[in-house]
Amino acid sequence: MKEKVCLLLLFSMFLTGCCLKPEKLSDIDSAYATINDSVRVHYKTYGNGGQTICFVHGFGCDLNTWEKQFEGLRDEERLRLLFIDLPGYGESSKPHVDYTLDFFAKGVNAVLDKEHVEAAVLVGHSLGTPVCRQVLLGGRQGNLVDIDGVYCFYNGTETPEYVEAVNQFGHAFDGPDCSEVITGFVTSLAGPETPKSITDYAMSVMPQTPQYVASSTMQNLVERQWWTQRPIQAKTMVICTQNSGLDPDNRQKMERLYPHLDYTELTTCGHFIHMEQSEMFNDKLKTFIKE
Repeated sequence: MKEKVCLLLLFSMFLTGCCLKPEKLSDIDSAYATINDSVRVHYKTYGNGGQTICFVHGFGCDLNTWEKQFEGLRDEERLRLLFIDLPGYGESSKPHVDYTLDFFAKGVNAVLDKEHVEAAVLVGHSLGTPVCRQVLLGGRQGNLVDIDGVYCFYNGTETPEYVEAVNQFGHAFDGPDCSEVITGFVTSLAGPETPKSITDYAMSVMPQTPQYVASSTMQNLVERQWWTQRPIQAKTMVICTQNSGLDPDNRQKMERLYPHLDYTELTTCGHFIHMEQSEMFNDKLKTFIKE
Protein backbone atom coordinates (compact mmCIF):
# COMPACT_ATOMS: atom_id res chain seq x y z
CA MET A 1 0.00 0.00 0.00
CA LYS A 2 2.81 2.38 0.91
CA GLU A 3 4.52 1.64 -2.41
CA LYS A 4 1.29 2.49 -4.25
CA VAL A 5 0.98 5.82 -2.42
CA CYS A 6 4.59 6.67 -3.21
CA LEU A 7 4.06 5.89 -6.86
CA LEU A 8 0.96 8.08 -6.95
CA LEU A 9 2.86 10.92 -5.32
CA LEU A 10 5.72 10.59 -7.78
CA PHE A 11 3.28 10.50 -10.69
CA SER A 12 1.52 13.59 -9.36
CA MET A 13 4.82 15.43 -9.03
CA PHE A 14 5.75 14.40 -12.58
CA LEU A 15 2.48 15.75 -13.96
CA THR A 16 2.89 18.98 -12.01
CA GLY A 17 6.38 19.44 -13.43
CA CYS A 18 5.15 18.80 -16.96
CA CYS A 19 2.50 21.47 -16.62
CA LEU A 20 4.86 24.19 -15.45
CA LYS A 21 5.34 26.90 -18.05
CA PRO A 22 8.53 28.92 -18.32
CA GLU A 23 8.13 32.40 -16.86
CA LYS A 24 11.10 33.99 -18.63
CA LEU A 25 13.10 33.48 -21.77
CA SER A 26 15.99 32.36 -19.59
CA ASP A 27 13.88 29.35 -18.56
CA ILE A 28 13.79 28.03 -22.13
CA ASP A 29 16.50 25.69 -23.38
CA SER A 30 18.86 26.99 -26.05
CA ALA A 31 19.08 25.55 -29.53
CA TYR A 32 21.49 26.16 -32.42
CA ALA A 33 21.44 26.18 -36.19
CA THR A 34 24.67 26.20 -38.21
CA ILE A 35 25.68 28.28 -41.24
CA ASN A 36 28.94 28.33 -43.20
CA ASP A 37 29.88 24.94 -41.66
CA SER A 38 30.92 26.32 -38.27
CA VAL A 39 28.96 29.48 -37.38
CA ARG A 40 26.37 28.61 -34.73
CA VAL A 41 23.20 30.68 -34.54
CA HIS A 42 21.68 30.62 -31.07
CA TYR A 43 17.90 30.66 -30.68
CA LYS A 44 15.03 29.67 -28.42
CA THR A 45 11.63 28.36 -29.40
CA TYR A 46 8.39 28.04 -27.48
CA GLY A 47 4.94 26.72 -28.36
CA ASN A 48 3.59 24.32 -30.95
CA GLY A 49 1.00 26.45 -32.71
CA GLY A 50 0.54 26.59 -36.43
CA GLN A 51 1.55 30.23 -36.79
CA THR A 52 5.19 31.17 -36.23
CA ILE A 53 6.41 34.57 -35.06
CA CYS A 54 10.15 35.06 -35.48
CA PHE A 55 11.76 37.87 -33.44
CA VAL A 56 14.99 39.49 -34.67
CA HIS A 57 16.79 41.97 -32.39
CA GLY A 58 18.63 45.17 -33.25
CA PHE A 59 22.28 46.23 -33.29
CA GLY A 60 24.22 45.29 -30.19
CA CYS A 61 21.32 43.49 -28.54
CA ASP A 62 20.28 39.88 -28.05
CA LEU A 63 17.11 37.82 -27.88
CA ASN A 64 16.43 38.97 -24.31
CA THR A 65 15.13 42.25 -25.71
CA TRP A 66 11.90 40.31 -26.39
CA GLU A 67 11.16 39.34 -22.77
CA LYS A 68 7.89 41.31 -22.68
CA GLN A 69 6.76 39.75 -25.96
CA PHE A 70 7.37 36.28 -24.58
CA GLU A 71 5.38 37.12 -21.46
CA GLY A 72 2.55 38.60 -23.51
CA LEU A 73 2.29 35.82 -26.10
CA ARG A 74 3.31 32.60 -24.36
CA ASP A 75 -0.29 31.64 -23.57
CA GLU A 76 -1.43 32.02 -27.19
CA GLU A 77 -1.80 28.35 -28.09
CA ARG A 78 -2.09 29.02 -31.81
CA LEU A 79 1.42 30.50 -31.88
CA ARG A 80 4.96 29.25 -32.08
CA LEU A 81 7.55 31.78 -30.91
CA LEU A 82 11.13 31.92 -32.21
CA PHE A 83 13.74 34.22 -30.67
CA ILE A 84 17.07 34.52 -32.49
CA ASP A 85 20.52 35.84 -31.60
CA LEU A 86 21.96 37.14 -34.87
CA PRO A 87 25.46 35.89 -35.73
CA GLY A 88 27.96 38.08 -33.91
CA TYR A 89 25.57 38.84 -31.06
CA GLY A 90 24.24 37.21 -27.90
CA GLU A 91 25.23 33.57 -27.61
CA SER A 92 25.75 33.06 -31.34
CA SER A 93 29.21 32.60 -32.85
CA LYS A 94 31.23 35.76 -33.50
CA PRO A 95 33.51 34.93 -36.42
CA HIS A 96 35.79 37.44 -38.16
CA VAL A 97 33.70 37.81 -41.33
CA ASP A 98 31.75 40.48 -43.19
CA TYR A 99 28.55 41.12 -41.23
CA THR A 100 26.27 41.90 -44.16
CA LEU A 101 22.50 41.88 -44.26
CA ASP A 102 22.79 38.77 -46.42
CA PHE A 103 24.89 37.04 -43.73
CA PHE A 104 22.37 37.89 -41.03
CA ALA A 105 19.47 36.76 -43.24
CA LYS A 106 21.26 33.47 -43.81
CA GLY A 107 21.32 32.96 -40.04
CA VAL A 108 17.59 33.65 -39.72
CA ASN A 109 16.78 31.33 -42.62
CA ALA A 110 18.92 28.58 -41.09
CA VAL A 111 16.85 28.68 -37.90
CA LEU A 112 13.56 28.72 -39.82
CA ASP A 113 14.71 25.80 -41.98
CA LYS A 114 15.87 23.77 -38.99
CA GLU A 115 12.49 24.31 -37.34
CA HIS A 116 10.67 23.45 -40.62
CA VAL A 117 9.00 26.87 -40.84
CA GLU A 118 7.92 27.75 -44.37
CA ALA A 119 6.25 31.07 -43.56
CA ALA A 120 6.48 33.32 -40.53
CA VAL A 121 5.60 36.72 -39.17
CA LEU A 122 9.04 38.34 -39.05
CA VAL A 123 9.36 40.92 -36.28
CA GLY A 124 12.45 43.12 -36.54
CA HIS A 125 13.63 45.89 -34.25
CA SER A 126 16.08 48.51 -35.56
CA LEU A 127 18.78 46.55 -37.47
CA GLY A 128 16.46 43.56 -37.26
CA THR A 129 14.08 45.24 -39.72
CA PRO A 130 16.44 45.31 -42.74
CA VAL A 131 17.49 41.77 -41.82
CA CYS A 132 13.85 40.65 -41.97
CA ARG A 133 13.41 42.59 -45.23
CA GLN A 134 16.37 40.71 -46.68
CA VAL A 135 14.82 37.39 -45.64
CA LEU A 136 11.58 38.28 -47.45
CA LEU A 137 13.37 39.70 -50.50
CA GLY A 138 15.23 36.40 -50.69
CA GLY A 139 11.98 34.51 -51.20
CA ARG A 140 10.82 33.49 -47.72
CA GLN A 141 7.06 33.65 -47.32
CA GLY A 142 5.61 35.70 -44.49
CA ASN A 143 4.58 39.07 -43.16
CA LEU A 144 6.67 41.83 -41.62
CA VAL A 145 6.55 43.85 -38.40
CA ASP A 146 8.95 46.82 -38.36
CA ILE A 147 9.76 48.35 -34.95
CA ASP A 148 11.59 51.63 -35.53
CA GLY A 149 13.60 50.00 -38.29
CA VAL A 150 16.80 51.33 -39.87
CA TYR A 151 16.56 52.53 -43.48
CA CYS A 152 18.93 54.03 -46.04
CA PHE A 153 17.10 55.60 -48.97
CA TYR A 154 19.03 55.45 -52.23
CA ASN A 155 16.89 56.40 -55.21
CA GLY A 156 19.25 58.45 -57.36
CA THR A 157 18.15 61.82 -55.96
CA GLU A 158 20.07 61.79 -52.68
CA THR A 159 22.33 64.78 -52.04
CA PRO A 160 26.10 64.53 -51.47
CA GLU A 161 25.45 65.66 -47.89
CA TYR A 162 23.09 62.73 -47.34
CA VAL A 163 25.58 60.24 -48.76
CA GLU A 164 28.35 61.68 -46.58
CA ALA A 165 26.19 61.53 -43.46
CA VAL A 166 25.30 57.90 -44.16
CA ASN A 167 28.96 57.00 -44.72
CA GLN A 168 30.01 58.74 -41.52
CA PHE A 169 27.42 56.75 -39.60
CA GLY A 170 28.68 53.55 -41.20
CA HIS A 171 32.24 54.24 -40.03
CA ALA A 172 31.42 55.66 -36.60
CA PHE A 173 32.31 52.37 -34.88
CA ASP A 174 35.64 51.72 -36.65
CA GLY A 175 38.15 52.81 -34.01
CA PRO A 176 39.46 51.51 -30.70
CA ASP A 177 36.96 53.68 -28.84
CA CYS A 178 34.06 51.64 -30.23
CA SER A 179 32.66 50.74 -26.80
CA GLU A 180 32.55 54.40 -25.76
CA VAL A 181 30.92 55.34 -29.06
CA ILE A 182 28.23 52.68 -28.53
CA THR A 183 27.65 53.96 -24.99
CA GLY A 184 26.94 57.42 -26.37
CA PHE A 185 24.77 55.89 -29.06
CA VAL A 186 22.68 54.10 -26.43
CA THR A 187 22.05 57.36 -24.61
CA SER A 188 20.62 58.88 -27.80
CA LEU A 189 18.06 56.07 -28.12
CA ALA A 190 16.11 56.96 -24.99
CA GLY A 191 12.99 59.11 -25.14
CA PRO A 192 11.94 61.65 -22.50
CA GLU A 193 9.85 59.01 -20.70
CA THR A 194 11.98 55.90 -21.28
CA PRO A 195 12.32 53.92 -18.03
CA LYS A 196 15.85 53.56 -16.68
CA SER A 197 15.50 49.76 -16.75
CA ILE A 198 15.37 49.81 -20.55
CA THR A 199 18.46 51.97 -20.87
CA ASP A 200 20.16 49.72 -18.29
CA TYR A 201 19.42 46.68 -20.47
CA ALA A 202 20.85 48.39 -23.54
CA MET A 203 23.92 49.54 -21.60
CA SER A 204 24.48 46.00 -20.32
CA VAL A 205 24.68 44.41 -23.77
CA MET A 206 25.33 46.91 -26.57
CA PRO A 207 28.79 48.22 -25.49
CA GLN A 208 29.92 44.58 -25.15
CA THR A 209 29.67 44.09 -28.91
CA PRO A 210 33.11 43.15 -30.29
CA GLN A 211 34.60 46.08 -32.20
CA TYR A 212 35.08 44.09 -35.41
CA VAL A 213 31.43 42.97 -35.30
CA ALA A 214 30.11 46.47 -34.66
CA SER A 215 32.27 48.08 -37.32
CA SER A 216 31.53 45.50 -40.00
CA THR A 217 27.80 45.53 -39.21
CA MET A 218 27.50 49.29 -39.63
CA GLN A 219 29.78 49.56 -42.65
CA ASN A 220 27.84 46.90 -44.51
CA LEU A 221 24.45 48.14 -43.32
CA VAL A 222 24.73 51.37 -45.31
CA GLU A 223 25.94 49.74 -48.53
CA ARG A 224 23.73 50.77 -51.46
CA GLN A 225 23.34 47.20 -52.76
CA TRP A 226 21.05 46.24 -49.86
CA TRP A 227 18.65 49.13 -50.25
CA THR A 228 16.48 48.27 -53.21
CA GLN A 229 13.33 50.30 -53.60
CA ARG A 230 11.44 47.20 -54.75
CA PRO A 231 8.15 47.08 -52.81
CA ILE A 232 7.53 44.13 -50.51
CA GLN A 233 4.03 42.81 -51.07
CA ALA A 234 3.76 41.13 -47.68
CA LYS A 235 1.36 42.54 -45.14
CA THR A 236 3.43 44.95 -43.04
CA MET A 237 3.03 46.78 -39.75
CA VAL A 238 5.37 49.70 -39.04
CA ILE A 239 5.60 51.23 -35.57
CA CYS A 240 8.13 54.04 -35.33
CA THR A 241 8.90 57.05 -33.17
CA GLN A 242 9.66 60.67 -33.96
CA ASN A 243 12.28 60.50 -31.22
CA SER A 244 14.47 58.67 -33.77
CA GLY A 245 14.51 61.68 -36.09
CA LEU A 246 11.99 60.60 -38.71
CA ASP A 247 11.71 62.57 -41.94
CA PRO A 248 8.41 64.47 -42.33
CA ASP A 249 7.50 62.21 -45.25
CA ASN A 250 8.35 58.96 -43.47
CA ARG A 251 4.83 57.59 -43.85
CA GLN A 252 4.90 58.20 -47.61
CA LYS A 253 8.26 56.43 -47.86
CA MET A 254 6.89 53.44 -45.98
CA GLU A 255 3.79 53.34 -48.19
CA ARG A 256 5.99 53.09 -51.26
CA LEU A 257 7.97 50.22 -49.76
CA TYR A 258 4.94 48.40 -48.31
CA PRO A 259 1.71 48.60 -50.32
CA HIS A 260 -0.16 46.66 -47.60
CA LEU A 261 0.76 48.88 -44.67
CA ASP A 262 -0.47 49.40 -41.10
CA TYR A 263 1.42 52.50 -39.91
CA THR A 264 1.78 53.98 -36.41
CA GLU A 265 4.02 56.94 -35.60
CA LEU A 266 4.67 57.72 -31.94
CA THR A 267 5.93 61.03 -30.57
CA THR A 268 7.89 60.74 -27.33
CA CYS A 269 8.62 57.02 -27.06
CA GLY A 270 12.24 55.88 -27.19
CA HIS A 271 13.77 53.51 -29.72
CA PHE A 272 12.91 50.32 -27.80
CA ILE A 273 9.17 50.64 -28.44
CA HIS A 274 8.45 46.95 -27.78
CA MET A 275 9.95 47.31 -24.30
CA GLU A 276 8.78 50.80 -23.37
CA GLN A 277 5.20 50.33 -24.55
CA SER A 278 5.02 46.55 -24.47
CA GLU A 279 1.27 46.24 -23.80
CA MET A 280 0.40 48.52 -26.70
CA PHE A 281 2.81 46.72 -29.00
CA ASN A 282 1.71 43.23 -27.96
CA ASP A 283 -1.96 44.14 -28.50
CA LYS A 284 -1.21 45.54 -31.96
CA LEU A 285 0.84 42.45 -32.81
CA LYS A 286 -1.99 40.13 -31.76
CA THR A 287 -4.44 42.07 -33.91
CA PHE A 288 -2.04 42.08 -36.84
CA ILE A 289 -1.52 38.32 -36.84
CA LYS A 290 -5.27 37.65 -36.56
CA GLU A 291 -6.22 39.74 -39.62
